[in-house]
Amino acid sequence: MSTQPLTHHDILGLIEPFTRSGRQLDLAASDRIQRRLVFKSRAFDNPTAAANLMTDTLTLESQPNGACVLKRIVTHASGLTATLVASGADAGGLLQAVEAVEPASLFCCGDGWTLAYSYRVGLAAAAPPTLLLSQGEVRVLDLTLLLKMPAVTGYPAELTLSTAAAIDLPDDLLQVLGRDWARLSRGAKNWRGTLTLRGQPPERSRLAEKQQATAARHLALTLSQSPAHFHQKQTAARWQVAARRAVPLMTLLALVLAALAVPYLGLEQNSVYWMLIFNAPPLLLLWGFSLREMPSFDLPRPPRRLTAPSWWREPPDAPNAGTVGAAPATHP
Repeated sequence: MSTQPLTHHDILGLIEPFTRSGRQLDLAASDRIQRRLVFKSRAFDNPTAAANLMTDTLTLESQPNGACVLKRIVTHASGLTATLVASGADAGGLLQAVEAVEPASLFCCGDGWTLAYSYRVGLAAAAPPTLLLSQGEVRVLDLTLLLKMPAVTGYPAELTLSTAAAIDLPDDLLQVLGRDWARLSRGAKNWRGTLTLRGQPPERSRLAEKQQATAARHLALTLSQSPAHFHQKQTAARWQVAARRAVPLMTLLALVLAALAVPYLGLEQNSVYWMLIFNAPPLLLLWGFSLREMPSFDLPRPPRRLTAPSWWREPPDAPNAGTVGAAPATHP
């Protein structure tokens, strides 16, 4: 065996702070060989919306070196789940950190949409726990928008848009929200895109929360109307998207034209300007390889007019999401 299974003595030592807090160990769901302890779920009501009954479950994974990983999984009445993950050597401190987060703050509900946030809980000495977003999941009708935060600062967040029902979506569905949203590329079962996030981890987390809440409202409103209405309402934004897509190609053409014009500038070979022009190609090549994403060289095209009577080829399932008119929760 690669790891030593948990002994009864180990289990008693690990569950002591959980027992004091009223948690009960679920022996049937736990796995001693994998050093994983699962505690029984408990149910409670969201005080801001009594209909949204939530449950939460704790899972504790103990490493042979004494480190622990505690996961708190909170399940919303809509079926969405939010996860809090904390790591450290003190199981009791991890429990206090994850239970200090109000479950209702992990979810936002609006007219036709529900949003669940999952966080990594950072622990520091003599400082309150910090919440860093790991992923967010939006549910609108039968459509799900999943945002995954990158592990490395500077890279964009990954977006996956999926649905069980047949639906036709334009690739600029999210790009109309701003320049930080990339186009949607269609795969075999879903659509993929990215969201650019600037700043350090705490600011990036708050920005991602705000952007995904904006996307949730946008998707709920857009899918409740016809594609033709989307085209009519977002005509100016779609033209701006088309212009932004043409920037890489226009930049390349401008560089080619500038290179052709160099012999006619009358510059002396010993001048500083000539030296800068001579060294420009390798510098531009180095700049291109340093980009997080390779630019797409598209021909300028007008936005495609949408004429379908509905986004859905078949009626989607009834929404299991948000409480209509419920106000978004305040995040810690």
